[in-house]
Amino acid sequence: MIAATSNHSFLTNVIALEVDPSGVPPSCGIAVADRAAAASIESGLPTIKQTAEGEAEAVAICIPIYRAGQITSVVIMIGNTSERTVGVMEIWQPIGQYDELNLTQGYFGPLERFQNVSSFVRFEKGSGLPGQVWRNLSFVIHDNLPTHAGFLRAAGASAESLQVAIGIPVFGDDFLATAVLISSDSAPIARGYEIWRCGEDEFLLESSAYQRLEQSLMYEGCETVPMEGSLPGLAFASGAATICEDPEIVYSGRPFRGGKPCKGVAIPFYEQDRITNILTLLL
Repeated sequence: MIAATSNHSFLTNVIALEVDPSGVPPSCGIAVADRAAAASIESGLPTIKQTAEGEAEAVAICIPIYRAGQITSVVIMIGNTSERTVGVMEIWQPIGQYDELNLTQGYFGPLERFQNVSSFVRFEKGSGLPGQVWRNLSFVIHDNLPTHAGFLRAAGASAESLQVAIGIPVFGDDFLATAVLISSDSAPIARGYEIWRCGEDEFLLESSAYQRLEQSLMYEGCETVPMEGSLPGLAFASGAATICEDPEIVYSGRPFRGGKPCKGVAIPFYEQDRITNILTLLL
């Protein structure tokens, strides 16, 4: 088990667990996270769980990572459910006879209006963030949500100060779901979100968004990082979701001078047994 605790007000913990080939659910000792992991491994789908009576209030989303049709690891993100924090977790699945994605699970906290809008929305393949993830079989980032043309619920996002949305594909033998995290400007999920495409000997930055990250640490344009000694490189080498606290790796290629603790999360996506792209979060 590898865990990262964030100082940001919505995301409070990230846990990466490898899954035994027998399919026995792994445990991290946090009840809500263990329930989410067990449900995901049983169903094969991403799962959102909230704490039960008597537990410290929290919400957890578990995202299974498939390799060649088998779940090999999971990443669990735990959020703060205080009414003073704003953050969204969603799961979109193709349901029924129509080629559309429906919202099957969600956590919206105090955002009741946004939840109501979302419950009636359907996404075709290629439409909106969930549909783009389905079409591209890749992570997708939407920044500046209130004005983003591809964020079809932007009116609700504008009203609720949501800023960045991250779409995460879940793909076994076929596409299963899009997991979505939506970060507000008042309680960011992370300071940085980056999608890396795997090349032959390096990773190419495809898209990024940042919240409260120092300007000097932000990547712009077609940046590359090496296969070794970088955050996406750790996930590529291990083949699983990975968490790192070494600033030399988390900030590989950036003018980081040390002095501050840091954490980075890297989540790989497989097409069969080949990693094609990696999502990294700078906490």
